[in-house]
Amino acid sequence: MNPTSSRPDTRTQAENRPASINLATQPGDAPHHWLVRLAGNRQVWLSVAGIIIAVLAWQLLWMSHRIPEYMLPSPSDVAHNWIDLWRAGVIWHHTRATLTEALLGFGVALVVGVGLGYPIARSQLMDELLAPYLAASQAMPVIAFAPLLVVWFGVGLLPKVIICALIVFFPILINTIVGFREVDPQLIKAARGLGAPELRVFWHVELPLALRTLLGGIRMATTLAVAGAVVGEFVAADAGLGYLMNLGRTEYRAPIVFSAALTMAFVGIAGYVAVMILEHLLIRWE
Repeated sequence: MNPTSSRPDTRTQAENRPASINLATQPGDAPHHWLVRLAGNRQVWLSVAGIIIAVLAWQLLWMSHRIPEYMLPSPSDVAHNWIDLWRAGVIWHHTRATLTEALLGFGVALVVGVGLGYPIARSQLMDELLAPYLAASQAMPVIAFAPLLVVWFGVGLLPKVIICALIVFFPILINTIVGFREVDPQLIKAARGLGAPELRVFWHVELPLALRTLLGGIRMATTLAVAGAVVGEFVAADAGLGYLMNLGRTEYRAPIVFSAALTMAFVGIAGYVAVMILEHLLIRWE
């Protein structure tokens, strides 16, 4: 008998031994958290650098005195004015009004855009029936309808929500149509061949595959929603960031105009980033 035959095969044991798990590299750990990845994103830092360069250029232009101060205030004057308005509750009061209009208009556009986009993407007849009307609706500027909407519905919330929805509607509609048309028909046929009902085919096959394109339209629509609400406020309003900008313009108080405009930009960027985070959470399976 070979005396070495009773010895355990260390090589075999080493091969069969489970690999050690490095807890620091697990998917749920901090180094792989989406916030850390966002902080390390090159695009984020380029955006921050772009903002800093824009503010420096603004300051240099103001210091050159080529533009009168009542037309172009300094960044510090705008910052101080914004802080004063915030402490007085003015910024929040008008931002809340604009947010209400933007969210309601966005919600209406989302429901109608997706509700029309899906049947248009799936039915040639629906496409031929609705395409001329949809194209005509975008050929005329929404601002041309704004005074008429004020005449019909008054100066309350409804006309501004309608204006916002009209501006936001088209990007959502187009991305919905494109997203669902890009889904491979063979996958739909395969799901139906396995006996899946239409509702399950929609939720488990079509919607997940079209979601990235659909969210791209929603991301664009979030910024347009704020702009749409402000356009409605320019026509007739007693509150909102557009109203605040008009107030500053009529009183020749440029810091107020800039404070309202920067707040509007911040709200639009916040909505854009929120949809980006939602997109990351919903399509991690890719």
